[in-house]
Amino acid sequence: MTATVVVGGDRGIGRGLADALAADGRSVAVLADGAVDLTDPAAVRSALDAAAATSPVTTVVLAHLDPAGFRAAPLVELSEGAWAAAAERSLRAAFVVLQQAHAVVPDGARVVLVLPTVAASGAAGLVPLCTAVEGIRVMAKAVARRWGARGITVNTIEVDLAAFVLGAGVDDADGPPGSAAPVPAVSQLGTAALPPASAVADVVALIEMLESDTGAALTGALLVADRGTVMQP
Repeated sequence: MTATVVVGGDRGIGRGLADALAADGRSVAVLADGAVDLTDPAAVRSALDAAAATSPVTTVVLAHLDPAGFRAAPLVELSEGAWAAAAERSLRAAFVVLQQAHAVVPDGARVVLVLPTVAASGAAGLVPLCTAVEGIRVMAKAVARRWGARGITVNTIEVDLAAFVLGAGVDDADGPPGSAAPVPAVSQLGTAALPPASAVADVVALIEMLESDTGAALTGALLVADRGTVMQP
């Protein structure tokens, strides 16, 4: 049996994905921020090595953004410390996880980054979050180009902001403390073209597609699973 690692599987969409993938009979390891310092290369490598100790890690799902990024504040009022927490820490965590995953996963592995669509339209008061999301998305594209030589695909799936924070569209108020960050108000470009459904189920289906032989031809791509709301190019 192979293993799937979900980074950020302790809250929101990450927790929903970890639960759904485990329910599907997979061996799932969760790297939770707090339990593992995602900005520390040694800590992340140790956690990935532990996950790969019994089964090869063939899929890595990164669904983590620092909760500080979801606190709305005018850009002109942000201190350097607030900026670092809300933007730079998420960027560094993505960098560290990708860097360490490359050393652990076998050729042909799948790396999937799950992010919110918030940067597509921008959001007043969420400049650090939008910066982190776009930075991670571009990082994924650059990594995908180099890692293709090993057959490793790296793709990004974006979901609605509320779905990212809360999971499958259900408030995590009954979850562990800190499981859900506040959901800032974000103006939408339009209403969803498709009927509502579970964001977790939609993302799991896309992950399974990317893991298939068909998905081996796709890397560096942005897939938007928001039921046709933003419709990014």
